[in-house]
Amino acid sequence: MSLFEKLIFLPLDIPNPPDCTKYWDTLTEQDLYIDNYRTCHHIPIMTGDGQWTQIAEQTPQLINWFEQYVFTWAERSRVMIIRTEPQKENAPHIDCSPQKFNTLQHKLRYVFQGKVDSLYFIHNKGQERPKEIDACYMMSGRWPHAMNNYTNNRKYTLALGAPWEPDPNEPKYADILNKSYDKYKNYYIGHHDWSLPSNWRDLFENKYIVDSNVRFENTEGMITWC
Repeated sequence: MSLFEKLIFLPLDIPNPPDCTKYWDTLTEQDLYIDNYRTCHHIPIMTGDGQWTQIAEQTPQLINWFEQYVFTWAERSRVMIIRTEPQKENAPHIDCSPQKFNTLQHKLRYVFQGKVDSLYFIHNKGQERPKEIDACYMMSGRWPHAMNNYTNNRKYTLALGAPWEPDPNEPKYADILNKSYDKYKNYYIGHHDWSLPSNWRDLFENKYIVDSNVRFENTEGMITWC
């Protein structure tokens, strides 16, 4: 299995997006989505079918960045800004459904305000935090993870994910990953010697489990739907 099939965290060799946090600080609770599962708020930037939101249109520099540096190799997909309040935590979670758990589930992230190392991944041996870095990064959404915003400021994190499902064998995406690994190999984290934590089956969002017939095959995370 390749480095990228085992990928947990890897900074990306692309320019950082423009800082829009001053505008996002002006948004009210009515502008945001509450995510009770991850215990945070979401600022909608792009819908799942690839349409920019009214909020996104107020930051054309961010739209231009996506068009120039991301959507040349990634498909248009749902984009949110994750907002976490100071000294608050994003609860342990898995960023996909059980039906998608056997796939790679690479997710693009960038921390505009806050600390990258406040993110941590949970495995059978404990926890693993990435090294602090000011860069976009790709992470595994299928591996159990959480975040504690230990700062005194809101944390703003860009999140591009489903329904886009990146394929490391796709040439443009493979080129990004290979260039990024060459530059940031000292930051790379993979789950080569990890197993899932004992409670991983309990970390899926309830909406995916209710009225579903799922069989968990083993502690390595294979799932079969019957």
